[in-house]
Amino acid sequence: MALQLLRKGSSNYPYAVARVAAKRSKLLDASDYEKALQMDVAEITRFVEESAYKAEVDELATKFSGLDLLEAALTVNEERTFEAVRRMLGGEAGSLVNLYLERNHFEDLKTLLRGKAAGASRAELLREMVLENQATYALFAPLLADEVKTLADVLTALGNQSGEARAWAAILAKVPAGSPLPRYEDALDKAYYNRLLLGLDAASAKGADVVREFVRREIDTRNLLNAARWVAARESGDFTPYVVPGGRHLGIADTLTLSKAKDLPAFAEALAATKVADDLKEAADAAAKAGKLGAFQAAVWRAHLKALDRLGHTNPLSLVPILLFLVRKHREVATLRAIARGKAAGLAPDRLKELIV
Repeated sequence: MALQLLRKGSSNYPYAVARVAAKRSKLLDASDYEKALQMDVAEITRFVEESAYKAEVDELATKFSGLDLLEAALTVNEERTFEAVRRMLGGEAGSLVNLYLERNHFEDLKTLLRGKAAGASRAELLREMVLENQATYALFAPLLADEVKTLADVLTALGNQSGEARAWAAILAKVPAGSPLPRYEDALDKAYYNRLLLGLDAASAKGADVVREFVRREIDTRNLLNAARWVAARESGDFTPYVVPGGRHLGIADTLTLSKAKDLPAFAEALAATKVADDLKEAADAAAKAGKLGAFQAAVWRAHLKALDRLGHTNPLSLVPILLFLVRKHREVATLRAIARGKAAGLAPDRLKELIV
């Protein structure tokens, strides 16, 4: 399947990297987040309106207000940014970016499953989902219908479609009946990364091996965070179904060892024996002492982005700087959304700081 997905032709690397560099220069920096922490929701909205989000805030101001306006502007801007990057690249590189950005479809489906389980409305789901273009909207439209309420309804709606939707139905149908929702999300994660790695294995373009390194490091981060949350929640049982294969430094056995820690102090001790511990020891020890993961999760993401930055600097004319921009753009939107929601919910400043990556 992956071989059929890879287009031939020019990839336009110099053009795309230059365009993405211009977009990356507009991303918020640490000082901007510090400013946002001192603002209320209306002030944050005005603040981002002065940056890359102006067009979306101005466009949506007649339809939304308050937190709804900010969230809608962030979502629409992210959708448009990803679609613009898709259009920059041709050939095999363009195919690989498309494969990478399929994560938005998988994440949207996970969001929809969680939302349906919580009784979220269609409008609430649309504020959370990253529907990049009309084709993506058409893919999800049947699932957003009010009559689609349960997981069984979602599976039926997926099965009634063709192509990607029917493939999702087949993935979800393999999860044992009665499983908790995270099992379904895990099945989607594994399918996404398997498809992406297969595409990279089939790629002949220069630098595909570096992109594979990028993706494998991302799998490490996901497995590490999932294992930490498992331990923090004092879950028991077999963690194997939740491990995504293909990591760079954390194999399946390493991740399972972390998941078996009885508590966060034991988790910190187990982490110290892994190849990902260097930048995380202090944060893991702090999480063990505090009994909560907030700061540790932010530290994991900072270490991950730092490693990807190094990879991008050593491979400037490749897909890596482009993929790194996509990751950072998503983190920016997620962080701004989390800060605004935290402000609206009255979270303490120290807790809000933990949200910043």
